[in-house]
Amino acid sequence: MRYIKPILQLLLLVSINQIAVADEHGHQDVKTEFYQVTHGKVDAATFIGWSMYHNACVNCHGVGGVGSDIAPDLTEIADRLSPEQFRLKVMHNTIVRFTGDDWRNMEQALFEEIAKQEKRDAGELETMPRWKHNPAVTANIKNIYRYLKARADGVIGPEKPELLK
Repeated sequence: MRYIKPILQLLLLVSINQIAVADEHGHQDVKTEFYQVTHGKVDAATFIGWSMYHNACVNCHGVGGVGSDIAPDLTEIADRLSPEQFRLKVMHNTIVRFTGDDWRNMEQALFEEIAKQEKRDAGELETMPRWKHNPAVTANIKNIYRYLKARADGVIGPEKPELLK
């Protein structure tokens, strides 16, 4: 009976595609389908994601991806979107948001958002850069997602991560 609880905990961790173990220094060792963190160090793809994020995104979305007064929190977005949904959102910078009463008037709200998007596309409204035309970003969008997902999961901090060798 005393082994049932640890076995169930291990099965739960494996079932969510994440294995986490804390070392003697309090570093979490985590391996998911998106990233690996061992003794506080990240895999190469996640490190490249951090680098690309700091080259392309940090000025608007802030250090660590937590947002700013001009751009949303990307850790929250990475936490709720799949890698493909994240890629589509970044590459096509489409913004459709509904709040409260908008759901009652969804058709009108959609038309308003589409009209705003057309203005963004025409350069008439402030918008996120057109990253789909930047080969460095398009080649590394999955790596940026990996970094932001690790941030969202709380396994790395906002500072520059060390590279796992």
